[in-house]
Amino acid sequence: MTKQKRLKVVGPSDAKLGRATIMDRALAQRYGAPYVHLAAFAIDVDRVHRARPDAPELPFGWEVFLTELRLTACMDEAVNDPSAMLEEMCLAVMELPPPRGEEPGALGGQLPFAVYVGVAHGHLPSVLGNCFYAWRRPPVDLIDELDVLAKTKGLVARLVHYCLAARIDPPLVEPVRVALSALLQSAEQGKVDG
Repeated sequence: MTKQKRLKVVGPSDAKLGRATIMDRALAQRYGAPYVHLAAFAIDVDRVHRARPDAPELPFGWEVFLTELRLTACMDEAVNDPSAMLEEMCLAVMELPPPRGEEPGALGGQLPFAVYVGVAHGHLPSVLGNCFYAWRRPPVDLIDELDVLAKTKGLVARLVHYCLAARIDPPLVEPVRVALSALLQSAEQGKVDG
């Protein structure tokens, strides 16, 4: 008779960040790793942002800017068109309950804004603009702000280094580190603005 050793399984209550996130179990099951990695990117970048939301060395909207760049890279990397996944992600985030009082929204909540700006910039398919018909007042000012960021030389590298050096607990997950490193490499090769 041999004794079988069981693997430790992480249950839903074991792996929490202490806050609500945009991660949706049903979408993770439907789309797998591409969804999980993109949601994790938005969540971790937002965690870095919230660690020091008023950091003087960082411009307004930087977390939306990095997320838009990641969304654009996802479109370029994808074997199959990820538009349906992005639309479902966007709509799921916008259906989350609004924050109460001083309570912050779900981690990764900048994702719909990044999709909106990505559509406005022509980096994402225009069909994704259908997600925003219900918005009373679209964030057009954000587009102007991010246009300025895109023209700021060296900004992408600075933001990536800032994220990679951030001391957050738990630390950035490996797929996010890989995605940030890919953005840094693209910036160094002049493939992305900033």
